[in-house]
Amino acid sequence: MVHHFRQGIKNIPEICAKHGVRKVVIAPGSRNAPLIFAFTAQPEMECLSITDERSAAYFALGISQNSGEPVALICTSGTAVLNFAPAIAEAYYQNLPLLVFTADRPAEMIDQADGQTLRQTNIYANYIKESFNLPVETIQPADLSFSDRQVSQAIDAALSFPQGPIQINVPLREPIYSALPDIHSHPKIIKTVQNRISLTPESLGMLQNTWTKFQKKMVIFGILPKNDKLIELANRLSNEPDVVVIAENLSNINGERIISQPESLFAVINAVDQNKISVSQFQPELLITIGHSVICKQLKLFLREFQPEEQWQLASTMPYVDTYKSLTTVIPGSAEETLMQMPLNKRGKGFAEIFQNWMHELMLQHETFVNHPELSDMSLTTQLLKKLPSNSALHLANSTSVRWTQLYPSRSDLIYYCNRGTSGIDGSMSTAAGFAFASQKPTIFLTGDLSFIYDSNALWNNYISSNLKIIVLNNNGGNIFRFIGDDQLMKENLDFFTTPHHVKINALVEAFGLGYLFCDEAEKISASIENLLTSDKATVLEVLTDSDLNTKNYKGYFKHIKEMVYPITL
Repeated sequence: MVHHFRQGIKNIPEICAKHGVRKVVIAPGSRNAPLIFAFTAQPEMECLSITDERSAAYFALGISQNSGEPVALICTSGTAVLNFAPAIAEAYYQNLPLLVFTADRPAEMIDQADGQTLRQTNIYANYIKESFNLPVETIQPADLSFSDRQVSQAIDAALSFPQGPIQINVPLREPIYSALPDIHSHPKIIKTVQNRISLTPESLGMLQNTWTKFQKKMVIFGILPKNDKLIELANRLSNEPDVVVIAENLSNINGERIISQPESLFAVINAVDQNKISVSQFQPELLITIGHSVICKQLKLFLREFQPEEQWQLASTMPYVDTYKSLTTVIPGSAEETLMQMPLNKRGKGFAEIFQNWMHELMLQHETFVNHPELSDMSLTTQLLKKLPSNSALHLANSTSVRWTQLYPSRSDLIYYCNRGTSGIDGSMSTAAGFAFASQKPTIFLTGDLSFIYDSNALWNNYISSNLKIIVLNNNGGNIFRFIGDDQLMKENLDFFTTPHHVKINALVEAFGLGYLFCDEAEKISASIENLLTSDKATVLEVLTDSDLNTKNYKGYFKHIKEMVYPITL
């Protein structure tokens, strides 16, 4: 049977729908017109049109971040394809299943001085799970079967563990603006059955013996989506006298005995005079890491110097990640299933008690510093974390925004997000906007002025929902660079790091039609946050802070906590 030359294009959305795809973000263009016609005609699909390709891709990432489900992305040919790249790289390291459909010229037109054309095959090679190239026509049954199989296999690859983005490159010949066939060819759907990995009795016995042998164990949870089973596991482990559990706010794991402020704690530990107190008492014998990376630099410095005898890596999407230079064992499968089979329920005091005593003293020191009367990044963060309503999603821009919140205890009734896959500032607001649109939860985005300006096209679409609230800490430049490096050296080159600007945030917000609030007085912080959170439309609160005071506060905080009274150790 001879088919229409665009039958393969018509089949793509049906295959996507049968794999569970429900949302499609389309960047308008010309070469991708057949894909637009096909997807918008699929009844199960919700199609969104976002002009800026970079922002569109991050918006899709935010949608997938909310649900964990696949989201399709469609763009025209040429540099539009490259503009998707930052978000695709972020999705790769966050293990989010973006399905990237890149329209293309046919092979004979590549490098032939034709417009809007570049080499697109496998263009995202270093940060994508797999890349597929569809046949330019599907007139013959064999070509149609191959095209259908490629699409099904690509989506299956994106959804298989570890999840991640895939590219489907779609070469298209003229005519572009022509009707698709009415015939349904019932494309074949191929899916991989998800398999559960279980340890052999011999492997489990070996791990249990190792667990029993060591009396000083440390479990570090990296960046993770909220997971009730992992929260239960972390809290059970934290009640063991020989186990210390560390989980930053981006781990979305919280508990009474879980250390959620490792940057502060290990800054103190790393500054201890070893003639007075042996730092080795904090050194684990067995280190267990779960999930993605951590932000905490002080923790990394400590563990690289005071290395454990063994390190287990669990639930990792990228094996052989040796962050602490002590990796000995990679354990596939479920972290909770493995660790719940360890011999628990010990009694008495031990390794964990040392950390609990130190955290108690640290929190006393912390509370005496963070409640500053002046208007600053710190005072805003302090008030915000107190006032956020339960079940809110707190999205954090990279650099100072995420680092300020790392100094505070994490709240169990919040969900924390930050694009720490590649840690760029370029799409943080677009990601938050996509998340807010998909989730309908109160979504608060805390950002600096540079991140806000850089990604201001995040607000250039018709899907900015009223539950999105944005706080811009405007210190007129990248304040993070004042926190790090040699003071004199940075001062001499500050213009190349902090990039002061003359952008009027209020005019930018007004141009996109959002609500706007402003705060430049310490006495108005509390009321400004409340007005933001209760506004009935998407709103931006600009808070004017002083970069010198912010720097003084950040460095002063660490100086202050290092002056705490050291507890008597066991």
